[in-house]
Amino acid sequence: THCADIQSLPEREDLYSLSVYCNQNHPQGKDQRDKLISLSETSGAALYGDYIIREKRNWVDLFYDFDAVRWEGSGTSGDVALMTISHLLTMLPSITPRHFSIASSPSYMVRQTAALESKEGFDLELCVAVVEGKTPFGRSYTGFCSTYLSSIIPRGNDGNGPFVGPDIVRLWIHPGSFSKLPLDISKDETISHRCFNTPVMCIGAGTGIAPLRSLLMEREARRLAKVGNASFANTNGHNDSCISNNQQDEKDNILVFGSRKKSMDFYYESNWDELINNQSLRLVPAFSQDQKHKLYVQRALREADGGSGALIVHHILERNGAVYIAGGSKMARAVREEIVEALGSVLEGGEGDAKKLLNKLKRKGMFSIEAWS
Repeated sequence: THCADIQSLPEREDLYSLSVYCNQNHPQGKDQRDKLISLSETSGAALYGDYIIREKRNWVDLFYDFDAVRWEGSGTSGDVALMTISHLLTMLPSITPRHFSIASSPSYMVRQTAALESKEGFDLELCVAVVEGKTPFGRSYTGFCSTYLSSIIPRGNDGNGPFVGPDIVRLWIHPGSFSKLPLDISKDETISHRCFNTPVMCIGAGTGIAPLRSLLMEREARRLAKVGNASFANTNGHNDSCISNNQQDEKDNILVFGSRKKSMDFYYESNWDELINNQSLRLVPAFSQDQKHKLYVQRALREADGGSGALIVHHILERNGAVYIAGGSKMARAVREEIVEALGSVLEGGEGDAKKLLNKLKRKGMFSIEAWS
């Protein structure tokens, strides 16, 4: 079955199709029909952009503004609504799937589940920003899917036993962009503070933290599997073989995370504190609005370890580390350019060699970007 998306923005051809249903017995029926036709024409592209795109007018808004479409008049002959539900459903688009990155690691969550035997299936977590804002003319708008997700009552457990909420979200899982995450445990016992053969650097901003959290928590689950449940229960003891008391030791995982304000947008802070206490994570934060100058992830990445991209060069060239980037396309592009510039400054062939190296790492699954507009 398909659900009609009445909150979507109508296309230009939709406006032309809708003009046919303007009731001419309506006082403004002819004018509204002509306006819909005008909006649908190529010559009216600018008007369409102003009216529909910039002001985010959906089908509901359209029916309100062009009420001749739904006008029934007095109900006498000729004064009935021309559009029926059947006609409407043939015009409305289906609700398109929304794609979200999984923000959790089932392997890690299973270790935290006390009553695993009584639990069916596994949990998945998402990090979704509820879309809301105002258009240039002050019209309020909200995101269709994000608003729905924020309002549902999920199935779960309230401490007194399982409960079933009225809402069910149907979903399916696709392979992500980071399917080749290095998970091989190191067999070199001389490196007391390293658990993995390959260190990982995750770079993200905002809700781009979602897939990066899943990667880091999956690696943490593997680390805990190596050291055993004892250290999992005592995360502040630092007793396992993967932990060093030297805070300057290189960590298995590096997270470069950016958001606007630490007090408002520091997603999963408690998780990062736990991994930092375990000395399995180094955090490089970039909160853009917490100081006078704007600090974005690409700048934080460049200035870390003395600046000039030293952290990038050391991680990729000296430690043979993997790099994963997630977030907005503009941020991802800026971070990639920063990495290319940093590597190009030390490689003999400059930025050309840097791009070749990143392409090589990409083929091996050690450099990947998951970005969206």
